[in-house]
Amino acid sequence: DALDKDFDSWDEKWQFWSQLINEYSVEYEPSKAMKQLKELLNGKNYFIATSTFGHFFEKAGFDQEKIFNVFGDWTRMQCSSGLNHGTRSDLSTVKRYINGQGEVPRCEDCNSPMELYMPLNAHFFPDEDANTRFRWFLTRNQTKKVVVLELGVDPTSPQLLDPMVKLVEQFKD
Repeated sequence: DALDKDFDSWDEKWQFWSQLINEYSVEYEPSKAMKQLKELLNGKNYFIATSTFGHFFEKAGFDQEKIFNVFGDWTRMQCSSGLNHGTRSDLSTVKRYINGQGEVPRCEDCNSPMELYMPLNAHFFPDEDANTRFRWFLTRNQTKKVVVLELGVDPTSPQLLDPMVKLVEQFKD
């Protein structure tokens, strides 16, 4: 995986990650299609379970409480120790690296280097709060007509595609 390729140091990782995050998330401007989707959902009950990790729905103004980033969010970071010390924004770290003043961020609890909040290794802890909100959305709406849009999901993303197909098969409405 390009995001977790062999690097000689944590500093090299953060230099590489910062360039990607800056280019694809910090400077991201919502597309016409994203704006149209937001407009379509305006005033409607919705929930977004996404396999994107670039913070695109948040940057487009969708309610963060209605988004489950199944594979994490690379605008956040987590401790590399393997212990779940929570996540925090990495945008100030990215900005410093982009400006040539980067320094490897450290965990506030154990001083281990921080890594991207993504399933790059066994240290990834999915967002249980967002997962719970998604489950409650489904539970509250199981007797209602619900539209499931699978945008950009294909057989190469079975972690998200398969549960959605099973959900639709189980609840015909």
